[in-house]
Amino acid sequence: MILNPDEFLRTHADSWISRRAREFPVINVHALDVAAPPGSLFAALSDHGNLSPAWYWRALFAVRGLAGKLFRWDPGVEWHGPEPLVPGNHYAFFLIEHVAAPDRDAHSPFAPPFELGVSVENQLTLALMSYLIAPIGTGSRVYNVTCALFKGRTGRTYWRVIRPFHNAL
Repeated sequence: MILNPDEFLRTHADSWISRRAREFPVINVHALDVAAPPGSLFAALSDHGNLSPAWYWRALFAVRGLAGKLFRWDPGVEWHGPEPLVPGNHYAFFLIEHVAAPDRDAHSPFAPPFELGVSVENQLTLALMSYLIAPIGTGSRVYNVTCALFKGRTGRTYWRVIRPFHNAL
């Protein structure tokens, strides 16, 4: 489901993405309710296969990657293999900036919601993305929040083209 950004920002005002969101003119918030506890869902984020779970999403990522090379949108941006979810590492082509993760220790300083915050910058956009996982009933609500600043007319056109894919992903 697509959510109103203002509602998310109010409800999760203490999250990393909410504190940074006001810097960006575009805020896109999606949510999905899942019948699993927040800790297990956060652990699933470390599997890059979950970024593109089906062949058609992998094909779209490949087409986007080729377009980025062809039009020189992505100088210096590269896809990284699996790395631990630690700030300074990479999550696919994103830089990990923030992690509020469950700890195996029963006295963990992190309680839900758990959050993975990442960024990427290329010729078209500066973007932050967050996966925030909060308990809801006996399961969890997974939020995917994207904040973006699209650069110039080409960046704004790029957003109009990719937004349907972004919403579907």
